[in-house]
Amino acid sequence: MQTKQHQTSKLLREYTSLAVTYDQRWSAYIDASLAMTLLALDGLPTDRVLDVACGTGQWLEILANRCDESELFGIDRVPAMLNVAQQRIGQRATLVEADAVELPFDNGEFQLVTITNALHYFTDVDSVLTEARRVLARSGSLIITDWCRDYFWMKLLNRVLPWTQHAHGQTLSSGELERSLTLAGFDIVCSENKKIDGFWGLMTVRAARKKHDKLSDLR
Repeated sequence: MQTKQHQTSKLLREYTSLAVTYDQRWSAYIDASLAMTLLALDGLPTDRVLDVACGTGQWLEILANRCDESELFGIDRVPAMLNVAQQRIGQRATLVEADAVELPFDNGEFQLVTITNALHYFTDVDSVLTEARRVLARSGSLIITDWCRDYFWMKLLNRVLPWTQHAHGQTLSSGELERSLTLAGFDIVCSENKKIDGFWGLMTVRAARKKHDKLSDLR
């Protein structure tokens, strides 16, 4: 298993080179995964939203176009990806270079946290989820869309990518993600698995902060 420092180095190197062409290269996959995320958003407040690992800012742009009065924030580890996002969004979102396990925000700042197409890059998923919970308000929600190891090709990628030059952490099954969310202090609201084509198998999970646990007094 690669160290966090090694994985981060590969992530920065790979996505610095991909930033300019990323949207075009993966357009069909990105569109399908963001559509799944949008369905899970239905009915949730979006006054103040954080997108973790926001990449080139496509999801933030969707939110900006749908929710004119929302305060939108995005964090990412790759400056080149943030540069593309800044060109796309302009002043409609605040973008910060930061690590998902050390978010530069206070407890309970956000009504909604999203992690789209990014969870498989993290080697310490539990820390990412715990940190996401920390910055959520008491009534806050978390939406995750990511690769799903319940599908054959996603299982294969999970085995192959750590041994190549790709910046891969781990791909979870839907059951593993739901268990990790529960341990991090969330209740599962809804979950969907979907094969979007002959290759990609994705999952979207919407979770809410547990109302009665020892972390409830954060805010």
